[in-house]
Amino acid sequence: MAPPPRKGPTQREVARLAGVSQAAVSQVLNGGVDGIRIPDATRQRVLQAMQEIGYVPNVAARRLAGGHNRILGVFTYEPVFPTSTRDFFTPFLEGIEEAAAELDYDLLLHTRPGPQGGRRAVYHDGASRLRLADGTVMLGLLDEQRREDLAQLVGGGHPTVFIGRRDLPGQDLPYVTADYAAATAQACAALLARGHRHTLYLGTLTRHESAVDRELGYRRALRHDPEHGRVERVETVTPELVAGALRVGVTGVLCENERLTAEWIAVAQALGHRWPQDYGFAVLGDPIYQGELPAGWAHVTIPRLEMGREAVRLLAQLLAGVPAPPRILPCRWVPAASLGGNASG
Repeated sequence: MAPPPRKGPTQREVARLAGVSQAAVSQVLNGGVDGIRIPDATRQRVLQAMQEIGYVPNVAARRLAGGHNRILGVFTYEPVFPTSTRDFFTPFLEGIEEAAAELDYDLLLHTRPGPQGGRRAVYHDGASRLRLADGTVMLGLLDEQRREDLAQLVGGGHPTVFIGRRDLPGQDLPYVTADYAAATAQACAALLARGHRHTLYLGTLTRHESAVDRELGYRRALRHDPEHGRVERVETVTPELVAGALRVGVTGVLCENERLTAEWIAVAQALGHRWPQDYGFAVLGDPIYQGELPAGWAHVTIPRLEMGREAVRLLAQLLAGVPAPPRILPCRWVPAASLGGNASG
């Protein structure tokens, strides 16, 4: 029979080699909690002893003891491993990784799916593994159940920052988001400057926060001329929708994403209408369903890399006990031939 595997070095062995108490080793590992200051010379002896005997701290035990172990969690309700290097979520993750490295944090990526491979969830059997980390950066769309679970997590005191504005029942959730309202207003102004007096905002049926902000920006841009703007939220673009809009004089279209844009173009072309001769358009975000937008499409670029960075900085601020108000980052407007019309935009 093979002998049982030898357990790793213990704190007691570290203390013996460093010539200090086991309590001193614990204080070094936990960053000197409870107001106890460890002399630098003692700290260096403990660290040297740990290196000599290969001691590895039990981060889960340290977390249960109330100390910070400089580990940040990353949790997303969507699959996090991209199918290509231009996946929509990749820049967020790159920004998170860069800022974590700058601030000397390790990252713990939560990838566990729900029961039987189902929807991802914060809680499994009433418990959350997110608490293994000091705090968590979160991404993804929320339905009602996910909002309730997230409110429970935040209400329980786990430091959490969401990438994207998210409204929670009874809780204030720190977040980093893009200024979708201002970007949409700028895109609408560009269409108006091109002579498109009648415009259409085309969105999906999903009323998530970024969609609400975009529509708000559209209405603000038309506050002095609201009768020449209209909003349509659809599952898919139909010939009836396109024909009806063009018939009442719509020549400028703001599309929530590139899928709706492509559908509008295909239907309009089937009806004998082409851009930029018959109408102009702009896309209100980065591509979600494909690697990059076709050439000539005017669009808004979301600061995804910087949003990832700022989420980590905001979380580090929370962990330091500093108030962390939401951060709203500007988007970049990219004019192009799809605007059509007869003036600069």
